[in-house]
Amino acid sequence: NALTLFTSQTETYLINSCGEVVNQWTSAFPPGNAVYLLEDGSLLRAGKVGNSTITFGGTGGIVEKYDWDGNLTWSFTISSANELQHHDIFPMPNGNVLVLVATIMTSSEAIQAGRDPSLLIDGVLYNEQIVEIEPVGTNQANIVWEWNIFDHLIQDFDNTKQNYGDVANNPEKLDINFINNDTGGNNWLHVNSIQYNDQRDQITLSSRRLSEIWIIDH
Repeated sequence: NALTLFTSQTETYLINSCGEVVNQWTSAFPPGNAVYLLEDGSLLRAGKVGNSTITFGGTGGIVEKYDWDGNLTWSFTISSANELQHHDIFPMPNGNVLVLVATIMTSSEAIQAGRDPSLLIDGVLYNEQIVEIEPVGTNQANIVWEWNIFDHLIQDFDNTKQNYGDVANNPEKLDINFINNDTGGNNWLHVNSIQYNDQRDQITLSSRRLSEIWIIDH
């Protein structure tokens, strides 16, 4: 008796176990790698707008909400030269939406945060940000909560920097020079999933590049 929800190109389908279409929604954008059916029958979907500055697999840029009848009721774009929604989003019980956003750390900002310059092979780093947005009207949103990995970094490379410390004794922080046998490129984290636990008021993230799962006290 289960239903399956998936998105392909500009279409999103809800099908039953016989493969019959129960409902279908049409967007102007190809998938942004996240789609949710809400309890009231609305569809929450991320779309890919195209961004020439921040480029990696899984980019999006717009979050859309449709009613059951396929009408676009709200959309919000997070795409510019400095930030881009990507991969996953998550609908919260209060109606807000958690959004993964990549932002650019310049070379000087990364070095100030203790990044080994030899690991800045692309010249910049992508900071990972979570924003909790409250939908407003048909195309606006209020940012009601924000979290940045930039605020939780540690390193043992440069003792002249403020976040210098013992990495092993600070498991609640992330070593900015940990590259997990990867190339150490600008997309060094590649967070690609976000979930929210209402009972614990905690957010869970997964970093593909670092092979880590993070739990954040919301």
